[in-house]
Amino acid sequence: MSWQEYTVFLLESIGIYNRDLMLHYYRKIKKFMIWHKNKYGIEMKDIPDIADNKLENQKKAISWRRIARAIEKNDFYMRRLSFGQTKNDDKELLELIHKWDNLLNKKTKTDDKVLRKIIQEMCG
Repeated sequence: MSWQEYTVFLLESIGIYNRDLMLHYYRKIKKFMIWHKNKYGIEMKDIPDIADNKLENQKKAISWRRIARAIEKNDFYMRRLSFGQTKNDDKELLELIHKWDNLLNKKTKTDDKVLRKIIQEMCG
């Protein structure tokens, strides 16, 4: 399976249980791709499966592996794709926590410190 196929698989898998969260990730990934198209002229079909690992870690290269890893890590704010935390994201997260308490709650596993903090504040 390619990294692109794996990314789609991850999104579809999330969508089975939580369509709202899948759509959140989809919107972020779409913005990420549009930015790279506008800034560097990279079309979606030209995104490599993997890029230099060092450049990916420095957030200087686009790749399907980088996108998939962001989803794998449950990176709600998509910091791994160079996004920052926004008020709209915070609002959407709180709505998701309330709507999907059975899937996004204090037991949710994530490496994102801010997401863990917000979940702890909301869920006790």
